[in-house]
Amino acid sequence: MADNLDYYAILQVNRNATLDEIERAYERLSRTYDPETSRKPRAAQRHAEVKEAFEVLSDREKQREYDRDLRSGEREVAGAVLPSDVLSNRFVIAAAGTLIASVVGILIIIIVFAGGDGGDELVANPTTPAVTPTPAPTVPAQTPGVPDDNPPDVTGEEVTLESGLVYIDFVPGAGEVAQTGDTVAVNYTGWLQDTGKRFDSSIDRTSTYQVIIGAGGVIQGWDEGLPGLAEGGTRRLIIPPELAYGEAGSVSIPSNATLIFDIILVDILTKAPAATEAPTPTAEASP
Repeated sequence: MADNLDYYAILQVNRNATLDEIERAYERLSRTYDPETSRKPRAAQRHAEVKEAFEVLSDREKQREYDRDLRSGEREVAGAVLPSDVLSNRFVIAAAGTLIASVVGILIIIIVFAGGDGGDELVANPTTPAVTPTPAPTVPAQTPGVPDDNPPDVTGEEVTLESGLVYIDFVPGAGEVAQTGDTVAVNYTGWLQDTGKRFDSSIDRTSTYQVIIGAGGVIQGWDEGLPGLAEGGTRRLIIPPELAYGEAGSVSIPSNATLIFDIILVDILTKAPAATEAPTPTAEASP
């Protein structure tokens, strides 16, 4: 085990996470940083770190040993600072006291030199309008349901793309149509085609799943299969292994597995930024 990795931070879980939460985090992150499909920088390194963290935290004996080392101080983890380390450091306490005194002094100076009767607004730059940051899209919450154990029978036109991806729109949507670059909220269930076994679903969670289409944060089959799906619609994707997890597979997905996903487009949270067209050059008049 590497001595400078915070396995909890790598898997983005807290130290009280259940084994199920750890497994879900690993499956999500291993998809995100899969070197075969991800276009993220340092994907191979991040994938190796995620795998190493999962091997420790999914084994209760290894996890207890890891936690024991953290508590005893034998393991120095990058970014992991215990509260007792901070509170017992006299330099930290002294610095905090100096900072508080400086803040109080600055507030006194502002009050003294601001003048007026106290009713004037203190504005850093009256000529510069305040900029309101664009809030991040909110993923719709939901009441957890019960996903199908096996892929249900569906009817609809079967479309095969050049990549080998097959999709069927068996519940038409009536809303806006998703395109590459859109941030969308979806519900999904995934099964292995060979056995029909369910390996993942967002149906039984308290919120939908958010994805940016075409950003490489999911397997290639999703990035290719989501554009054209309308809000409220349900699309089945039949994804060949080369557009999914390939020969390497994943925790719950065997090597060279073809996957089936039923995906419901719940909402388009944000549309892709509109492309700015370059101005058409104007020919100069001849003299």
